[in-house]
Amino acid sequence: MRKNLLALSIAAMVGGLSGVANAAVINNGDATGLAINPAGVGHILVVPYFSTQGSNKTLLSITNTDTTNGKAVKLRFRGAANSDDIFDITVYLSPGDVWTADVAADGDVSRLLTNDTSCTLPSIADIKAQGGKFKTNRVQNNAAAQTREGYVEILNTANIPPAAGATTLYTAIKHVNGKAPCTAATMDAQAVDLVDATDAATRGYANPTGGLMANWSIIN
Repeated sequence: MRKNLLALSIAAMVGGLSGVANAAVINNGDATGLAINPAGVGHILVVPYFSTQGSNKTLLSITNTDTTNGKAVKLRFRGAANSDDIFDITVYLSPGDVWTADVAADGDVSRLLTNDTSCTLPSIADIKAQGGKFKTNRVQNNAAAQTREGYVEILNTANIPPAAGATTLYTAIKHVNGKAPCTAATMDAQAVDLVDATDAATRGYANPTGGLMANWSIIN
């Protein structure tokens, strides 16, 4: 029941918003709470509603306003009925990068399509190979219709600084002539669970500092 109420509350927010995701900002250092940033830039963004019902299509863009650090960004689509996780990827943004995608219907389910050149996990090639289709294994009765609307969580899980010891990952996700190299060996290694903070730092991650912004549109 609690998940139902949460989903309904977030979906109801769409009436008060017009295209810019809300942002929560965590103070540097030890976090003591969350605050809404009226400018729409922060650590945690919530797109309150997406829809592929009927002929609707949802367009989404995520901007890294940090011009020094790359960002590891968790992007999670949740269903409207029960907040079920129906699609998630990690997007690796270059400093100052913008990532774009669209979500539309593919038969009875939603699917995500992007031709963006930023790195993702799973890779864009893997997403395309699977048709970008949303998952039904976590929704009630595996009902495909429950992938057709919901909300989106966008989380800055880590910074990727251009510092010594972090050059391999930073180099892999940093755009060169309009395209990130997305070095296969480096990106595949990110799929292995982190052991601890030392392991994260060795791979090239640092504490997140926010700086994310998102825009969304629903087009019929």
